[in-house]
Amino acid sequence: MSYCNARRKIVFFPVLLVALLHGGPSHAQLLDTLLPSAIPGYGQKFSVVAQRRQFAPGATGLNFGTLAVAPRLAIAGGYDSAPGGGAGSPVLQASPSLLLTDPTAGFGLYGQASVSNYPANHAQDTKTVLLGAGERIRLPRETITLSAAYLRGAATGFAFDTAEITTPIPYGVQNVRASDKIASGLFTLTPEFSFSHYVFPGAQALANRTQPQAMLTLAYVPGGPLTALLRAAATQLDYDIPTQDADIYQILGGLRKQQDGLWTIALLAGAASRQPRTGPSLTTPILEARADWMPTMLDKISLTASREIDDPDAISAAPYTKTSVNLILHHELSENFTVTILAGLANAQYIYTDLHEFLATGEVSAQWALSPGLSVEAAYWYNTRQANMLSAANEHAVTLGLTWKP
Repeated sequence: MSYCNARRKIVFFPVLLVALLHGGPSHAQLLDTLLPSAIPGYGQKFSVVAQRRQFAPGATGLNFGTLAVAPRLAIAGGYDSAPGGGAGSPVLQASPSLLLTDPTAGFGLYGQASVSNYPANHAQDTKTVLLGAGERIRLPRETITLSAAYLRGAATGFAFDTAEITTPIPYGVQNVRASDKIASGLFTLTPEFSFSHYVFPGAQALANRTQPQAMLTLAYVPGGPLTALLRAAATQLDYDIPTQDADIYQILGGLRKQQDGLWTIALLAGAASRQPRTGPSLTTPILEARADWMPTMLDKISLTASREIDDPDAISAAPYTKTSVNLILHHELSENFTVTILAGLANAQYIYTDLHEFLATGEVSAQWALSPGLSVEAAYWYNTRQANMLSAANEHAVTLGLTWKP
C-alpha cells in the first residue's frame, strides 16, 4: 500500500462543478462532455464509440446572416448533503454561457463561467471557466477539423483516486486537436491527434502532465446500415515525476449498425497494453459498446459500456483498469415537459495494489418549458464511493432552477 498511498496524495481525477440544472456538482466531466457538439472536434469522446451529450446547448438564439448567437443563463438553488464528501450545505449556482456558430463557415466558439456557493461550507465553493473553439474544413472526399479548448475546473472527492481530497482542488487543462477524415471508395481513413496539458497549483504540481495521443481509424462502409471499424491508438503520459511516465497502446475492431432516426448499435473489442517507464507492463482486453434506441418519437434510450486501462480523462498516476456502464432515459411527457433519468456504475481495480473502488451515480430531473426561452428544472442526484481499503462516502442533492435562452 505504500506505493499507492504516496501517489494518492498528489494525483486527482478531474471533476467540473458546472452541471447546474442537469447534474450534481460532483459528476466527473471533461471537455467532450462539457462542450456542445456545435464546436467542431468536441461534443464527443476522442473515440469511435462516442458518448452523446444529452444537454449540449444549441444555437437557438439570434441569427445574423449565417452566424448564430446563443446566450444562456442558468441559475439554481438547493441542498447538498455532502459536497465533495464534506459537510452538508445549501447550494447556490449560476452559469452564464455564450455559443457562436457559423455552419456555412464550419466554425464554432463557446464560453462558459460557473459559480457554486455553499453558504454553510464555503470550503466547497468553486469558480470555473470553459472555453472552446473549432473549425471544420470540408473538401472533396476529405474533412479537416482543427480545435482547441481551455478548462479551469475543480477536482473533488467523488471520483477515483481522490481519497485525500476534502475540498475542491483547482486545475487547468489546455487541449488542441486535429483530424483528417479521408474517404476513398468504400473505405474511410481518419488520422487524429490530440495534445493535452494538465496543470495543478502549489503542492499538487506533482500531478502536472502532458498527454499526446495519436489515433488511426479505418472504416469499411459497404452501403446500408452496417459499418466495420478498426482503430489503433497510442497515448504518452509524461508527468513531472519521470517514474510515473507510461505509454498506452490499444487496438480495437468491431461493427456499427445504424438505422437513421431509430437506433444505433456499436461494439468494439480488442486489447490494450500499459508500459510504464519503471515497473511491470500490463496487457488486458478492452471493450467499447453502445446502443441508442428511439422506441417512440417521445422516448430516447442510451446504454454504454466500456473496459479500459486507466481512464483517459483522469489526472492520475496510479494506474488501474476501469469498467463502467451508463444508462440514459429521456421521455417527453408533453411538448413542453420532459423527464430524464441517468445512472452510472464504475469500478476501478488498481494494478499495483489490492485496492479497488466502486462509484455509482444517479439522477432524476424534470424540465418544464414555460416559454420558448425560459424553462424550470427540478433535479435530484446521488453519488456514492465505496472501496475495500477506504472509508465510504455518499451524497444526496436536490436543486430547483431556471434556464433562460432566447
